[in-house]
Parts: sequence; structure tokens; C-alpha cells
Amino acid sequence: MKRAALTALLALSIPAFASPSIETVTATPSPAKVGQAVKVTINAKDATDGICGLDVWWGDGNRDKPRRMGGQHEAFPITVEHTYSKPGTYTIKANGKRAGSYLGCPGEGTTNLTVEAVAAVAATPAAAAKAACPTDWALKGKAAKDGSYTCSPKKKGAAKPEKAIDCPAGTSYFMSSKALGCEKAN
Repeated sequence: MKRAALTALLALSIPAFASPSIETVTATPSPAKVGQAVKVTINAKDATDGICGLDVWWGDGNRDKPRRMGGQHEAFPITVEHTYSKPGTYTIKANGKRAGSYLGCPGEGTTNLTVEAVAAVAATPAAAAKAACPTDWALKGKAAKDGSYTCSPKKKGAAKPEKAIDCPAGTSYFMSSKALGCEKAN
């Protein structure tokens, strides 16, 4: 009888803490770009005064070290950042994991994030023209805004190309005894 009374007394004197339960995970921006920092927010219910351990998996083979939530540590909602190095669709997952003396949070949250490749920078007309000049030929002057340009031989007797250069829209290929390139179409 004394044992039961002691157990009841201890139960009344130890404060009960509700453990936060992970509910949602959101990521912004969505979609994201390769190399762009993604902010991930994790929400939990019953987060006031509760303590637990949190684990975050990024879906790209990386995960955060389990962290303590509540008490003297961060509280829910929590926002963490991650950067992806490759395009693809990633499932970000937050779940409970023991962190030191903190037991894992109950519940789980996931979100899918699409990461897109960064668009290639369009070549300037001058860079495109320089790259289009055949071997032993060099860009003469500058390429025009309309995409036309002229290549001249680097040395006497430079070989003429076997096929015509692919010219930008609005221009056509030309070749003379001392020059070749793309000129504005009539």
C-alpha cells in the first residue's frame, strides 16, 4: 500500500511534458535552382514546453545532425537551409531521432522539392561569331548586333572550310577569296 501511495505522489510532483509532434514540412522557393539556398520550415503540434530530438533528411544523400528541440534549445517552428548541387526532385523528410538525452519527436513530415538547372547564359553575338570562325580564320572587327560578322585568314593560304558556317537567323553565309562569314540577309 505504501508503494502505491509513493508512486502516486511522485506522479503528481513530476511535471508532465507533451512531446511536440512533427506535422508539416514546407520548402521555399519551390521550384528552386541549383546552388540556391532553400529554406525548409518544420512545424509541430503541442510544441509549447515540449522537448524532443529532430532529424532532417534532405533527399540528396545528406542529413542534418539530430538536434534538440525545446527546453533550452530551439523551438518549433524551425527553419533550416540547404543547397542542392544537381537538378532533380528531392523528398525532404523531418522525423524524430534521439538527440543526446532527448527522445525522438513523434510524427513525421515530408515535402517534395523540384530543383531546376540554372539556365545557360546566352552567348553574345561577338562570342558566337568568334567561336564560329573556322580553324586558321579569325574574327575581323566585331560582330554586329544583327548577328552578321566576317572572318579573315590568320595566314596566307588558309584552308577554306569544307562546309558553310551555320549562320544566325536573319543572316546568310558568304565566302570570297579573302573573307567568309555571315552577312545580313536581304
